[in-house]
Amino acid sequence: MIQKIAMELSQLDAQGKQNSEQAYQVAREFCGHLQQAQTGTLHIKSFVNSLIHGTAGKEKAAELQARMQQAVREKDPFLVIASSSPAHIAAALENEPPQAVALVLSALPPKVSTEVLNRLQPEKSQQVIWRMTQAIEVSPKTLRRIGEILCKRIMDLNREESPIVKETVPKEMLRKVALVLSGLDKEKRDALLKEIEARDKETAKTVKALMVTWEDIVKIEDRSLQQVLRNVEPTVLAKALHGADPAIAAKIRSNISERASQMVDEEISLMGEPRKKDVLAAREEVVKPLREANETEELLFIEEEG
Repeated sequence: MIQKIAMELSQLDAQGKQNSEQAYQVAREFCGHLQQAQTGTLHIKSFVNSLIHGTAGKEKAAELQARMQQAVREKDPFLVIASSSPAHIAAALENEPPQAVALVLSALPPKVSTEVLNRLQPEKSQQVIWRMTQAIEVSPKTLRRIGEILCKRIMDLNREESPIVKETVPKEMLRKVALVLSGLDKEKRDALLKEIEARDKETAKTVKALMVTWEDIVKIEDRSLQQVLRNVEPTVLAKALHGADPAIAAKIRSNISERASQMVDEEISLMGEPRKKDVLAAREEVVKPLREANETEELLFIEEEG
């Protein structure tokens, strides 16, 4: 690698004074990074990542990093093992015989070996520590092979515990699912919702909420809407109606009493400019009992023509 860097710098130097000055600047910067590494002020991993991204770009960076990690594992698998968590090392060694465990712990830093030994079963840890006091003759090739096997196990454990990044499902898609379920009878709908909930509780919660939304109020039959609105406080309705679509506002006002409408108007005149989150919270408070009525099949919708 040093030879390749030297050759590249020499080539830049041969191309002219301007490039030569650039080459010297690159060399000085590189030496500065190495000096920082020696003094402990530079994090090697971040420097390597920065170097790879800067020279290879994002597309190649992941491939190069994987190849580098593979090269490190092939050169000395115990370096990778030593940097792993003691819990993972102990789990990977769980079913190995005491002699093999002793070989591995003897090749690791004492602090790491102590923590791993502390996680083994008492009887096994006693056998392992005794084996470590004995002279065990093993070829470098055999030790390397043991290290490679253990390294692979630890990597598998890391992959199993890596969180799966779930792709966000568009709200429009879940709304469609909610509408499909709304058209089913209660028994079938509940069974399918239960299946969704068993797989993902948050998704099930979102689908349930999207079965009836604030915008759906105009589609609800008057009598069903009246039964719910009579239990909603005027202060809540006042906030919910702030900036509401005229059709929704008209639907709500036509389904509350004249006295209730006057009380809502009084609240509106007194409350000033509400915050957006308060308006949304008020609308949610109006819609929540509508969803509950829908779940028990007490909420009726206006039949669409055609």
